[in-house]
Amino acid sequence: MTARTEKQLTPVSDAATGVTGAATDSVHLPEKRGGRNPLGRLQGHQPRTMTYIILLGLLVLVAAPLLSVLVTAFTGYREEPSALGMLAHADMLTVMGNTVLLSVLVVLFATLMAAPLAVAMAWTPMARHTWIDVVVMVPFMTPPFAAAMAWMDVTRLGGIATQLGGKAVGQLAHNVIYSVWGMALIMACELFPFLYLLLRNACATVPASAIESARVVGATWGEIVGRILVPILIGPYSLGALIVFIRAAGEFGTPVTLGNAIGFPVLVSSIHQNITVDPISFSRAAASSSVLFGLGVTVWAIQQYVSRKDISGGGRVARPVRLTPSLMARCAMWLHMIAVFLLSVIIPYISIVLGAMTILRSQPPTLTNLTFDYFAIALGKSSAQEALLNSAFLGFLGATVAIIVATAVALTAHRARRSLPARANDFLAVAPDTVPGIVMAVGFILLWNAPWLPLTPYGTRWILVLGYTVMFLPMAVQNVKASLAGVSPTLVEAAHVAGATRLVTLVRIILPLLMPGIIAGWLLAFLVGIRELVMSSLIRPADLNLLSPWIMNQFDQGNRPEAMAMTLIGVVSSTVVLIVVTTVQRRHTAGTSREATA
Repeated sequence: MTARTEKQLTPVSDAATGVTGAATDSVHLPEKRGGRNPLGRLQGHQPRTMTYIILLGLLVLVAAPLLSVLVTAFTGYREEPSALGMLAHADMLTVMGNTVLLSVLVVLFATLMAAPLAVAMAWTPMARHTWIDVVVMVPFMTPPFAAAMAWMDVTRLGGIATQLGGKAVGQLAHNVIYSVWGMALIMACELFPFLYLLLRNACATVPASAIESARVVGATWGEIVGRILVPILIGPYSLGALIVFIRAAGEFGTPVTLGNAIGFPVLVSSIHQNITVDPISFSRAAASSSVLFGLGVTVWAIQQYVSRKDISGGGRVARPVRLTPSLMARCAMWLHMIAVFLLSVIIPYISIVLGAMTILRSQPPTLTNLTFDYFAIALGKSSAQEALLNSAFLGFLGATVAIIVATAVALTAHRARRSLPARANDFLAVAPDTVPGIVMAVGFILLWNAPWLPLTPYGTRWILVLGYTVMFLPMAVQNVKASLAGVSPTLVEAAHVAGATRLVTLVRIILPLLMPGIIAGWLLAFLVGIRELVMSSLIRPADLNLLSPWIMNQFDQGNRPEAMAMTLIGVVSSTVVLIVVTTVQRRHTAGTSREATA
Protein backbone atom coordinates (compact mmCIF):
# COMPACT_ATOMS: atom_id res chain seq x y z
CA MET A 1 0.00 0.00 0.00
CA THR A 2 1.16 3.51 -0.70
CA ALA A 3 0.02 6.68 1.04
CA ARG A 4 -1.20 9.70 -0.83
CA THR A 5 -3.04 12.80 0.34
CA GLU A 6 -5.93 14.98 -0.70
CA LYS A 7 -4.98 18.40 -2.03
CA GLN A 8 -8.30 20.10 -1.57
CA LEU A 9 -8.81 21.35 1.94
CA THR A 10 -12.48 21.33 2.80
CA PRO A 11 -14.47 20.76 5.95
CA VAL A 12 -15.35 17.12 6.37
CA SER A 13 -18.20 15.46 8.22
CA ASP A 14 -18.95 11.96 9.36
CA ALA A 15 -22.56 11.00 8.87
CA ALA A 16 -22.33 8.00 11.14
CA THR A 17 -20.62 9.59 14.10
CA GLY A 18 -21.55 13.17 13.60
CA VAL A 19 -18.03 14.54 13.76
CA THR A 20 -17.32 17.77 12.00
CA GLY A 21 -14.06 19.58 12.34
CA ALA A 22 -12.05 22.44 11.02
CA ALA A 23 -9.25 21.74 8.58
CA THR A 24 -5.92 21.15 10.25
CA ASP A 25 -2.85 19.19 9.31
CA SER A 26 -1.69 17.84 12.63
CA VAL A 27 -2.92 15.58 15.35
CA HIS A 28 -5.44 17.38 17.55
CA LEU A 29 -3.66 17.30 20.88
CA PRO A 30 -5.58 17.63 24.11
CA GLU A 31 -5.67 21.18 25.34
CA LYS A 32 -3.17 21.89 28.05
CA ARG A 33 -4.09 23.63 31.22
CA GLY A 34 -4.26 27.29 30.60
CA GLY A 35 -4.65 26.79 26.85
CA ARG A 36 -7.16 28.54 24.71
CA ASN A 37 -10.76 27.39 25.11
CA PRO A 38 -12.83 27.42 21.90
CA LEU A 39 -15.70 28.80 23.93
CA GLY A 40 -13.51 30.99 26.03
CA ARG A 41 -15.54 34.10 25.30
CA LEU A 42 -18.51 32.45 26.98
CA GLN A 43 -16.62 30.90 29.87
CA GLY A 44 -16.81 33.76 32.27
CA HIS A 45 -20.55 33.94 31.90
CA GLN A 46 -21.34 30.32 32.58
CA PRO A 47 -24.84 30.05 34.08
CA ARG A 48 -24.05 28.36 37.37
CA THR A 49 -27.72 27.76 38.07
CA MET A 50 -28.06 25.56 34.99
CA THR A 51 -24.90 23.65 35.92
CA TYR A 52 -26.24 22.86 39.39
CA ILE A 53 -29.68 21.93 38.01
CA ILE A 54 -28.04 19.45 35.64
CA LEU A 55 -25.91 18.09 38.48
CA LEU A 56 -28.96 17.57 40.68
CA GLY A 57 -30.79 15.79 37.88
CA LEU A 58 -27.85 13.47 37.15
CA LEU A 59 -27.40 12.68 40.83
CA VAL A 60 -31.05 11.57 40.99
CA LEU A 61 -31.11 9.72 37.66
CA VAL A 62 -27.66 8.11 37.65
CA ALA A 63 -26.00 8.16 41.06
CA ALA A 64 -29.05 7.40 43.22
CA PRO A 65 -30.06 4.13 41.43
CA LEU A 66 -26.49 2.82 41.55
CA LEU A 67 -26.22 3.76 45.22
CA SER A 68 -29.51 1.96 45.87
CA VAL A 69 -28.06 -1.24 44.39
CA LEU A 70 -24.96 -1.06 46.60
CA VAL A 71 -26.90 -0.21 49.76
CA THR A 72 -29.40 -3.02 49.17
CA ALA A 73 -26.58 -5.47 48.46
CA PHE A 74 -25.05 -4.75 51.89
CA THR A 75 -28.21 -4.22 53.96
CA GLY A 76 -30.78 -6.40 52.24
CA TYR A 77 -34.17 -5.50 50.76
CA ARG A 78 -36.75 -4.48 53.34
CA GLU A 79 -37.10 -7.51 55.66
CA GLU A 80 -34.88 -9.71 53.49
CA PRO A 81 -31.28 -9.99 54.77
CA SER A 82 -28.21 -9.28 52.69
CA ALA A 83 -27.32 -11.97 50.15
CA LEU A 84 -23.65 -11.07 49.68
CA GLY A 85 -22.66 -14.35 51.30
CA MET A 86 -24.07 -16.33 48.39
CA LEU A 87 -21.40 -14.83 46.12
CA ALA A 88 -18.82 -17.16 47.68
CA HIS A 89 -20.76 -20.26 46.68
CA ALA A 90 -19.22 -22.44 43.99
CA ASP A 91 -22.15 -22.03 41.60
CA MET A 92 -22.01 -18.22 41.80
CA LEU A 93 -18.25 -18.24 41.28
CA THR A 94 -18.88 -20.27 38.14
CA VAL A 95 -21.51 -17.78 36.99
CA MET A 96 -19.12 -14.86 37.54
CA GLY A 97 -16.34 -16.65 35.66
CA ASN A 98 -18.72 -17.39 32.79
CA THR A 99 -19.64 -13.70 32.59
CA VAL A 100 -16.02 -12.55 32.35
CA LEU A 101 -15.11 -15.25 29.84
CA LEU A 102 -18.07 -14.48 27.59
CA SER A 103 -17.44 -10.73 27.66
CA VAL A 104 -13.75 -11.16 26.79
CA LEU A 105 -14.62 -13.41 23.85
CA VAL A 106 -17.17 -10.88 22.61
CA VAL A 107 -14.55 -8.11 22.67
CA LEU A 108 -12.15 -10.36 20.76
CA PHE A 109 -14.66 -11.21 18.03
CA ALA A 110 -15.91 -7.61 17.82
CA THR A 111 -12.33 -6.40 17.33
CA LEU A 112 -11.74 -8.88 14.51
CA MET A 113 -14.93 -7.69 12.83
CA ALA A 114 -14.67 -3.95 13.41
CA ALA A 115 -10.98 -3.04 13.11
CA PRO A 116 -10.27 -4.06 9.48
CA LEU A 117 -13.57 -2.61 8.31
CA ALA A 118 -12.92 0.68 10.12
CA VAL A 119 -9.47 1.04 8.55
CA ALA A 120 -10.84 0.28 5.09
CA MET A 121 -13.68 2.79 5.42
CA ALA A 122 -11.41 5.53 6.80
CA TRP A 123 -8.32 5.16 4.60
CA THR A 124 -9.27 3.47 1.30
CA PRO A 125 -11.63 4.12 -1.62
CA MET A 126 -14.10 1.77 0.04
CA ALA A 127 -15.30 4.88 1.90
CA ARG A 128 -17.20 5.90 -1.23
CA HIS A 129 -19.69 3.12 -0.59
CA THR A 130 -21.80 4.90 2.03
CA TRP A 131 -24.35 2.08 2.02
CA ILE A 132 -21.86 0.08 4.09
CA ASP A 133 -22.47 2.41 7.04
CA VAL A 134 -26.22 1.84 6.72
CA VAL A 135 -25.77 -1.94 6.75
CA VAL A 136 -23.44 -1.69 9.76
CA MET A 137 -26.27 -0.01 11.67
CA VAL A 138 -28.72 -2.89 11.08
CA PRO A 139 -27.56 -4.85 14.18
CA PHE A 140 -28.43 -1.74 16.23
CA MET A 141 -32.04 -2.16 15.14
CA THR A 142 -32.29 -5.92 15.64
CA PRO A 143 -33.61 -7.21 18.97
CA PRO A 144 -30.66 -9.20 20.37
CA PHE A 145 -32.64 -12.31 21.19
CA ALA A 146 -34.11 -12.29 17.65
CA ALA A 147 -30.61 -12.70 16.18
CA ALA A 148 -29.92 -15.52 18.65
CA MET A 149 -33.18 -17.26 17.74
CA ALA A 150 -32.39 -16.80 14.05
CA TRP A 151 -29.00 -18.49 14.43
CA MET A 152 -30.56 -21.26 16.50
CA ASP A 153 -33.07 -21.81 13.68
CA VAL A 154 -30.34 -21.92 11.02
CA THR A 155 -28.22 -24.42 12.91
CA ARG A 156 -30.91 -26.63 14.48
CA LEU A 157 -30.84 -30.24 13.47
CA GLY A 158 -32.79 -30.38 10.23
CA GLY A 159 -32.56 -26.60 9.77
CA ILE A 160 -31.28 -24.52 6.87
CA ALA A 161 -27.63 -25.51 7.45
CA THR A 162 -28.56 -29.20 7.25
CA GLN A 163 -30.84 -28.70 4.23
CA LEU A 164 -28.17 -26.81 2.27
CA GLY A 165 -24.93 -28.51 3.38
CA GLY A 166 -26.00 -31.96 4.44
CA LYS A 167 -26.05 -33.68 7.79
CA ALA A 168 -22.32 -33.29 8.48
CA VAL A 169 -22.31 -29.53 7.79
CA GLY A 170 -25.50 -29.08 9.79
CA GLN A 171 -24.04 -30.95 12.76
CA LEU A 172 -20.85 -28.87 12.63
CA ALA A 173 -22.79 -25.59 12.48
CA HIS A 174 -24.99 -26.76 15.35
CA ASN A 175 -21.98 -27.60 17.52
CA VAL A 176 -20.32 -24.24 16.80
CA ILE A 177 -23.36 -22.05 17.51
CA TYR A 178 -24.60 -24.07 20.48
CA SER A 179 -21.45 -23.29 22.45
CA VAL A 180 -19.82 -20.45 24.37
CA TRP A 181 -17.95 -19.49 21.21
CA GLY A 182 -21.22 -19.35 19.31
CA MET A 183 -22.80 -17.14 21.99
CA ALA A 184 -19.83 -14.79 21.84
CA LEU A 185 -19.94 -14.63 18.04
CA ILE A 186 -23.67 -13.83 17.98
CA MET A 187 -23.26 -11.10 20.61
CA ALA A 188 -20.23 -9.68 18.78
CA CYS A 189 -22.33 -9.43 15.61
CA GLU A 190 -24.71 -7.24 17.57
CA LEU A 191 -22.13 -5.10 19.38
CA PHE A 192 -19.28 -4.60 16.91
CA PRO A 193 -20.85 -1.38 15.44
CA PHE A 194 -19.97 0.45 18.67
CA LEU A 195 -16.31 -0.37 18.17
CA TYR A 196 -16.45 0.21 14.42
CA LEU A 197 -17.81 3.76 14.69
CA LEU A 198 -15.22 4.79 17.27
CA LEU A 199 -12.31 3.23 15.37
CA ARG A 200 -13.35 4.66 12.03
CA ASN A 201 -13.62 8.15 13.46
CA ALA A 202 -10.26 7.74 15.21
CA CYS A 203 -8.60 6.59 11.99
CA ALA A 204 -9.91 9.76 10.33
CA THR A 205 -7.91 11.84 12.83
CA VAL A 206 -4.58 10.37 11.71
CA PRO A 207 -2.80 13.03 9.62
CA ALA A 208 -1.30 11.89 6.36
CA SER A 209 1.67 14.19 6.92
CA ALA A 210 2.71 12.24 10.02
CA ILE A 211 2.92 8.96 8.12
CA GLU A 212 4.57 10.61 5.11
CA SER A 213 7.24 12.20 7.32
CA ALA A 214 7.92 8.88 9.02
CA ARG A 215 8.29 7.11 5.68
CA VAL A 216 10.67 9.84 4.43
CA VAL A 217 13.04 9.26 7.35
CA GLY A 218 12.97 5.51 6.70
CA ALA A 219 10.54 4.29 9.36
CA THR A 220 9.11 0.83 8.82
CA TRP A 221 5.39 0.16 8.97
CA GLY A 222 5.96 -1.57 12.31
CA GLU A 223 7.52 1.61 13.72
CA ILE A 224 4.73 3.74 12.25
CA VAL A 225 2.14 1.54 13.89
CA GLY A 226 3.91 1.55 17.25
CA ARG A 227 4.87 5.23 17.44
CA ILE A 228 2.09 7.00 15.51
CA LEU A 229 -0.99 4.86 15.09
CA VAL A 230 -1.13 3.16 18.49
CA PRO A 231 -0.92 6.44 20.52
CA ILE A 232 -3.71 7.91 18.39
CA LEU A 233 -5.97 4.85 18.29
CA ILE A 234 -5.44 3.33 21.74
CA GLY A 235 -7.87 5.68 23.45
CA PRO A 236 -10.81 5.23 21.06
CA TYR A 237 -10.18 1.49 20.84
CA SER A 238 -10.06 1.04 24.62
CA LEU A 239 -13.27 3.06 24.93
CA GLY A 240 -14.97 0.93 22.30
CA ALA A 241 -13.72 -2.26 23.91
CA LEU A 242 -15.03 -1.01 27.27
CA ILE A 243 -18.48 -0.36 25.81
CA VAL A 244 -18.56 -3.77 24.13
CA PHE A 245 -17.37 -5.54 27.30
CA ILE A 246 -19.93 -3.82 29.53
CA ARG A 247 -22.79 -4.39 27.10
CA ALA A 248 -21.77 -8.01 26.67
CA ALA A 249 -21.72 -8.49 30.44
CA GLY A 250 -25.19 -6.96 30.64
CA GLU A 251 -26.62 -8.55 27.50
CA PHE A 252 -29.99 -10.09 28.23
CA GLY A 253 -31.41 -11.66 25.08
CA THR A 254 -28.75 -14.12 23.95
CA PRO A 255 -27.82 -15.49 27.42
CA VAL A 256 -31.50 -16.06 28.25
CA THR A 257 -32.20 -17.85 24.95
CA LEU A 258 -29.06 -19.60 23.74
CA GLY A 259 -27.28 -19.52 27.11
CA ASN A 260 -30.10 -21.33 28.88
CA ALA A 261 -30.30 -23.83 26.02
CA ILE A 262 -26.64 -24.86 26.42
CA GLY A 263 -26.53 -24.55 30.21
CA PHE A 264 -24.18 -21.57 30.39
CA PRO A 265 -25.50 -19.25 33.13
CA VAL A 266 -24.19 -15.71 33.49
CA LEU A 267 -24.87 -12.94 35.99
CA VAL A 268 -27.52 -11.20 33.90
CA SER A 269 -29.62 -14.35 33.56
CA SER A 270 -29.25 -14.97 37.31
CA ILE A 271 -30.40 -11.41 38.09
CA HIS A 272 -33.35 -11.71 35.72
CA GLN A 273 -34.40 -14.94 37.37
CA ASN A 274 -34.14 -13.38 40.85
CA ILE A 275 -36.59 -10.57 40.03
CA THR A 276 -39.01 -12.36 37.70
CA VAL A 277 -39.32 -15.98 38.90
CA ASP A 278 -40.73 -17.03 42.28
CA PRO A 279 -39.35 -16.87 44.88
CA ILE A 280 -38.46 -13.27 43.99
CA SER A 281 -35.38 -12.00 45.84
CA PHE A 282 -34.27 -8.42 45.37
CA SER A 283 -31.48 -8.99 47.87
CA ARG A 284 -29.94 -11.68 45.65
CA ALA A 285 -30.53 -9.49 42.58
CA ALA A 286 -28.79 -6.56 44.29
CA ALA A 287 -25.86 -8.74 45.35
CA SER A 288 -25.35 -10.05 41.80
CA SER A 289 -25.82 -6.55 40.41
CA SER A 290 -23.13 -5.24 42.75
CA VAL A 291 -20.71 -7.75 41.20
CA LEU A 292 -21.56 -6.48 37.73
CA PHE A 293 -21.16 -2.92 39.00
CA GLY A 294 -17.73 -3.72 40.43
CA LEU A 295 -16.75 -5.50 37.21
CA GLY A 296 -17.76 -2.45 35.18
CA VAL A 297 -15.80 -0.07 37.40
CA THR A 298 -12.73 -2.32 37.22
CA VAL A 299 -12.82 -2.48 33.43
CA TRP A 300 -13.37 1.29 33.28
CA ALA A 301 -10.29 1.86 35.46
CA ILE A 302 -8.25 -0.39 33.17
CA GLN A 303 -9.50 1.55 30.15
CA GLN A 304 -8.53 4.84 31.76
CA TYR A 305 -5.03 3.51 32.46
CA VAL A 306 -4.57 2.12 28.95
CA SER A 307 -5.78 5.31 27.25
CA ARG A 308 -3.72 7.70 29.37
CA LYS A 309 -1.33 8.29 26.45
CA ASP A 310 -4.08 8.89 23.93
CA ILE A 311 -3.22 11.94 21.78
CA SER A 312 -6.30 12.03 19.58
CA GLY A 313 -8.66 14.94 19.89
CA GLY A 314 -11.73 13.67 18.10
CA GLY A 315 -11.62 16.13 15.21
CA ARG A 316 -10.90 15.65 11.55
CA VAL A 317 -7.70 16.63 9.78
CA ALA A 318 -7.34 18.43 6.49
CA ARG A 319 -5.30 15.67 4.88
CA PRO A 320 -6.43 12.34 6.22
CA VAL A 321 -4.61 9.20 5.23
CA ARG A 322 -5.58 7.83 1.84
CA LEU A 323 -4.21 4.41 0.88
CA THR A 324 -4.13 2.89 -2.57
CA PRO A 325 -4.40 -0.82 -1.85
CA SER A 326 -3.20 -3.48 -4.22
CA LEU A 327 -5.61 -5.80 -5.98
CA MET A 328 -5.00 -8.53 -3.42
CA ALA A 329 -5.55 -6.09 -0.56
CA ARG A 330 -8.80 -4.84 -2.10
CA CYS A 331 -10.03 -8.41 -2.49
CA ALA A 332 -9.15 -9.11 1.16
CA MET A 333 -11.03 -6.01 2.33
CA TRP A 334 -14.17 -6.91 0.40
CA LEU A 335 -14.02 -10.53 1.51
CA HIS A 336 -13.74 -9.40 5.12
CA MET A 337 -16.69 -7.02 4.69
CA ILE A 338 -18.77 -9.78 3.09
CA ALA A 339 -17.89 -12.17 5.92
CA VAL A 340 -18.87 -9.60 8.56
CA PHE A 341 -22.19 -8.86 6.89
CA LEU A 342 -22.88 -12.56 6.33
CA LEU A 343 -22.51 -13.22 10.05
CA SER A 344 -24.20 -10.07 11.39
CA VAL A 345 -26.93 -9.34 8.85
CA ILE A 346 -27.40 -11.68 5.89
CA ILE A 347 -27.60 -15.12 7.53
CA PRO A 348 -29.67 -13.95 10.54
CA TYR A 349 -32.10 -12.08 8.32
CA ILE A 350 -32.47 -14.94 5.85
CA SER A 351 -33.46 -17.01 8.86
CA ILE A 352 -35.79 -14.31 10.16
CA VAL A 353 -37.47 -13.88 6.76
CA LEU A 354 -37.92 -17.62 6.33
CA GLY A 355 -39.12 -17.92 9.91
CA ALA A 356 -41.74 -15.24 9.23
CA MET A 357 -42.93 -16.89 6.00
CA THR A 358 -42.48 -20.67 6.36
CA ILE A 359 -45.66 -22.64 7.00
CA LEU A 360 -44.05 -25.96 8.00
CA ARG A 361 -40.58 -25.59 9.57
CA SER A 362 -39.84 -29.28 8.97
CA GLN A 363 -40.14 -28.82 5.21
CA PRO A 364 -37.84 -26.93 2.77
CA PRO A 365 -38.81 -23.29 2.03
CA THR A 366 -40.50 -23.93 -1.33
CA LEU A 367 -43.05 -21.60 -2.89
CA THR A 368 -45.88 -23.79 -1.62
CA ASN A 369 -44.45 -23.64 1.90
CA LEU A 370 -44.11 -19.84 2.07
CA THR A 371 -46.75 -17.24 2.89
CA PHE A 372 -47.08 -13.57 3.81
CA ASP A 373 -50.03 -14.25 6.08
CA TYR A 374 -48.00 -14.04 9.29
CA PHE A 375 -47.24 -10.37 8.62
CA ALA A 376 -50.96 -9.66 8.41
CA ILE A 377 -51.57 -11.76 11.53
CA ALA A 378 -48.91 -9.86 13.47
CA LEU A 379 -50.06 -6.43 12.36
CA GLY A 380 -53.67 -7.42 12.94
CA LYS A 381 -53.06 -7.85 16.65
CA SER A 382 -53.86 -4.70 18.57
CA SER A 383 -51.13 -5.55 21.08
CA ALA A 384 -48.53 -5.62 18.27
CA GLN A 385 -49.68 -2.26 16.93
CA GLU A 386 -49.52 -0.78 20.41
CA ALA A 387 -46.05 -2.26 20.96
CA LEU A 388 -44.64 -0.75 17.77
CA LEU A 389 -46.17 2.68 18.33
CA ASN A 390 -45.27 2.78 22.02
CA SER A 391 -41.65 1.80 21.34
CA ALA A 392 -41.33 4.42 18.59
CA PHE A 393 -42.87 7.14 20.74
CA LEU A 394 -40.94 6.37 23.93
CA GLY A 395 -37.71 5.87 21.95
CA PHE A 396 -38.26 9.26 20.30
CA LEU A 397 -39.00 10.92 23.63
CA GLY A 398 -36.09 9.29 25.46
CA ALA A 399 -33.64 10.10 22.67
CA THR A 400 -34.82 13.72 22.52
CA VAL A 401 -34.52 14.28 26.27
CA ALA A 402 -31.12 12.55 26.29
CA ILE A 403 -29.71 14.70 23.48
CA ILE A 404 -30.94 17.92 25.12
CA VAL A 405 -29.31 16.96 28.41
CA ALA A 406 -26.18 15.78 26.58
CA THR A 407 -25.81 19.09 24.75
CA ALA A 408 -26.17 21.01 28.00
CA VAL A 409 -23.64 18.74 29.73
CA ALA A 410 -21.12 19.01 26.88
CA LEU A 411 -21.38 22.80 26.71
CA THR A 412 -21.11 23.36 30.45
CA ALA A 413 -18.21 20.94 30.78
CA HIS A 414 -16.39 22.60 27.88
CA ARG A 415 -16.92 26.17 29.02
CA ALA A 416 -15.94 25.58 32.63
CA ARG A 417 -13.44 22.75 32.55
CA ARG A 418 -12.00 23.52 35.97
CA SER A 419 -15.41 23.80 37.60
CA LEU A 420 -16.04 20.85 39.90
CA PRO A 421 -19.84 20.75 39.22
CA ALA A 422 -19.26 20.81 35.46
CA ARG A 423 -16.67 18.04 35.68
CA ALA A 424 -19.06 16.04 37.87
CA ASN A 425 -21.78 16.46 35.24
CA ASP A 426 -19.42 15.22 32.57
CA PHE A 427 -18.49 12.15 34.64
CA LEU A 428 -22.05 11.24 35.63
CA ALA A 429 -23.31 11.64 32.06
CA VAL A 430 -21.00 8.90 30.76
CA ALA A 431 -21.13 6.75 33.91
CA PRO A 432 -24.00 4.54 32.63
CA ASP A 433 -21.61 3.20 29.98
CA THR A 434 -19.47 1.71 32.75
CA VAL A 435 -22.23 -0.50 34.18
CA PRO A 436 -24.48 -3.04 32.46
CA GLY A 437 -28.00 -1.88 31.73
CA ILE A 438 -29.58 -4.48 33.99
CA VAL A 439 -27.75 -2.97 37.00
CA MET A 440 -29.31 0.39 36.25
CA ALA A 441 -32.71 -1.27 35.78
CA VAL A 442 -32.46 -2.98 39.17
CA GLY A 443 -31.41 0.35 40.68
CA PHE A 444 -34.46 2.03 39.17
CA ILE A 445 -36.71 -0.61 40.72
CA LEU A 446 -35.10 -0.33 44.14
CA LEU A 447 -35.10 3.49 44.13
CA TRP A 448 -38.39 4.41 42.53
CA ASN A 449 -40.43 1.61 44.09
CA ALA A 450 -39.45 2.60 47.61
CA PRO A 451 -42.49 2.81 49.95
CA TRP A 452 -41.31 6.12 51.49
CA LEU A 453 -41.61 8.06 48.24
CA PRO A 454 -44.70 10.30 48.28
CA LEU A 455 -44.70 10.57 44.49
CA THR A 456 -42.99 8.26 42.01
CA PRO A 457 -42.96 7.69 38.23
CA TYR A 458 -42.74 3.95 38.86
CA GLY A 459 -45.63 2.13 37.23
CA THR A 460 -46.07 4.82 34.58
CA ARG A 461 -44.59 5.44 31.15
CA TRP A 462 -42.45 8.20 32.56
CA ILE A 463 -40.21 5.69 34.34
CA LEU A 464 -39.26 4.36 30.89
CA VAL A 465 -38.53 7.86 29.62
CA LEU A 466 -36.18 8.36 32.57
CA GLY A 467 -34.60 4.94 32.04
CA TYR A 468 -34.08 5.52 28.32
CA THR A 469 -32.61 8.95 29.00
CA VAL A 470 -30.02 7.47 31.34
CA MET A 471 -29.15 4.65 28.93
CA PHE A 472 -28.88 6.94 25.89
CA LEU A 473 -27.04 9.76 27.62
CA PRO A 474 -23.45 8.44 27.24
CA MET A 475 -23.62 7.91 23.47
CA ALA A 476 -25.36 11.27 23.06
CA VAL A 477 -22.68 13.07 25.10
CA GLN A 478 -19.83 11.43 23.20
CA ASN A 479 -21.26 12.47 19.83
CA VAL A 480 -21.89 16.06 20.91
CA LYS A 481 -18.42 16.34 22.48
CA ALA A 482 -16.85 14.99 19.28
CA SER A 483 -18.50 17.76 17.26
CA LEU A 484 -17.60 20.32 19.93
CA ALA A 485 -13.92 19.38 19.58
CA GLY A 486 -14.03 20.63 16.00
CA VAL A 487 -15.36 24.11 16.82
CA SER A 488 -12.72 26.66 15.85
CA PRO A 489 -11.88 29.27 18.52
CA THR A 490 -11.71 31.96 15.85
CA LEU A 491 -15.41 31.62 15.05
CA VAL A 492 -16.52 32.49 18.57
CA GLU A 493 -13.94 35.26 18.81
CA ALA A 494 -14.99 36.71 15.47
CA ALA A 495 -18.63 36.72 16.55
CA HIS A 496 -17.67 38.51 19.76
CA VAL A 497 -15.68 41.11 17.85
CA ALA A 498 -18.61 41.63 15.48
CA GLY A 499 -20.84 42.43 18.44
CA ALA A 500 -22.90 39.25 18.61
CA THR A 501 -24.46 38.51 21.97
CA ARG A 502 -23.70 35.28 23.77
CA LEU A 503 -27.16 33.93 22.96
CA VAL A 504 -26.78 34.79 19.28
CA THR A 505 -23.33 33.19 19.22
CA LEU A 506 -24.73 30.04 20.78
CA VAL A 507 -27.76 29.81 18.48
CA ARG A 508 -26.19 31.00 15.22
CA ILE A 509 -22.69 29.51 15.48
CA ILE A 510 -22.20 26.89 18.20
CA LEU A 511 -25.41 24.86 17.84
CA PRO A 512 -25.27 24.64 14.00
CA LEU A 513 -21.71 23.35 14.24
CA LEU A 514 -22.82 20.82 16.85
CA MET A 515 -25.80 19.68 14.78
CA PRO A 516 -24.05 16.70 13.10
CA GLY A 517 -23.15 15.32 16.53
CA ILE A 518 -26.61 16.12 17.89
CA ILE A 519 -28.32 14.34 15.00
CA ALA A 520 -25.97 11.36 15.17
CA GLY A 521 -26.39 11.03 18.94
CA TRP A 522 -30.16 11.24 18.68
CA LEU A 523 -30.26 8.70 15.87
CA LEU A 524 -28.13 6.15 17.72
CA ALA A 525 -30.23 6.61 20.85
CA PHE A 526 -33.49 6.20 18.93
CA LEU A 527 -32.32 3.07 17.12
CA VAL A 528 -31.17 1.48 20.38
CA GLY A 529 -34.44 2.52 22.06
CA ILE A 530 -36.60 0.80 19.44
CA ARG A 531 -35.09 -2.60 20.21
CA GLU A 532 -34.16 -2.08 23.86
CA LEU A 533 -35.06 -5.07 26.02
CA VAL A 534 -33.67 -4.85 29.56
CA MET A 535 -35.31 -1.61 30.71
CA SER A 536 -38.39 -2.33 28.62
CA SER A 537 -38.86 -5.73 30.28
CA LEU A 538 -38.06 -4.92 33.89
CA ILE A 539 -39.45 -1.45 34.66
CA ARG A 540 -42.34 -1.01 32.19
CA PRO A 541 -45.91 -0.96 33.51
CA ALA A 542 -47.63 -4.32 33.23
CA ASP A 543 -50.27 -2.97 30.81
CA LEU A 544 -47.76 -1.31 28.44
CA ASN A 545 -46.83 -3.21 25.29
CA LEU A 546 -43.37 -2.59 23.85
CA LEU A 547 -41.77 -4.07 20.75
CA SER A 548 -38.91 -6.19 22.13
CA PRO A 549 -40.86 -7.63 25.11
CA TRP A 550 -43.81 -8.35 22.78
CA ILE A 551 -41.58 -10.24 20.32
CA MET A 552 -39.94 -12.19 23.14
CA ASN A 553 -43.35 -13.11 24.58
CA GLN A 554 -44.39 -14.43 21.16
CA PHE A 555 -41.30 -16.64 21.11
CA ASP A 556 -42.11 -17.92 24.59
CA GLN A 557 -45.71 -18.66 23.56
CA GLY A 558 -44.61 -20.58 20.47
CA ASN A 559 -45.76 -17.94 17.99
CA ARG A 560 -42.41 -17.89 16.22
CA PRO A 561 -43.63 -16.75 12.75
CA GLU A 562 -45.48 -13.74 14.21
CA ALA A 563 -42.40 -12.87 16.29
CA MET A 564 -40.12 -13.01 13.25
CA ALA A 565 -42.60 -11.01 11.16
CA MET A 566 -42.81 -8.28 13.80
CA THR A 567 -39.01 -8.21 14.03
CA LEU A 568 -38.83 -7.46 10.30
CA ILE A 569 -41.52 -4.80 10.56
CA GLY A 570 -39.63 -3.08 13.37
CA VAL A 571 -36.28 -3.22 11.56
CA VAL A 572 -37.74 -1.91 8.29
CA SER A 573 -39.40 0.98 10.15
CA SER A 574 -36.13 1.82 11.90
CA THR A 575 -34.20 1.62 8.63
CA VAL A 576 -36.55 4.17 7.06
CA VAL A 577 -35.90 6.51 9.99
CA LEU A 578 -32.14 5.90 9.65
CA ILE A 579 -32.12 6.76 5.95
CA VAL A 580 -34.29 9.86 6.39
CA VAL A 581 -32.27 11.25 9.32
CA THR A 582 -28.94 10.47 7.64
CA THR A 583 -30.08 12.23 4.46
CA VAL A 584 -31.16 15.29 6.43
CA GLN A 585 -27.86 15.29 8.29
CA ARG A 586 -25.78 15.17 5.13
CA ARG A 587 -27.77 17.98 3.53
CA HIS A 588 -27.36 20.07 6.68
CA THR A 589 -23.62 19.39 6.73
CA ALA A 590 -23.30 20.27 3.05
CA GLY A 591 -25.24 23.48 3.60
CA THR A 592 -23.08 24.41 6.58
CA SER A 593 -19.93 23.79 4.55
CA ARG A 594 -21.18 26.02 1.70
CA GLU A 595 -22.00 28.80 4.17
CA ALA A 596 -18.57 28.50 5.76
CA THR A 597 -16.91 28.65 2.34
CA ALA A 598 -18.96 31.71 1.41
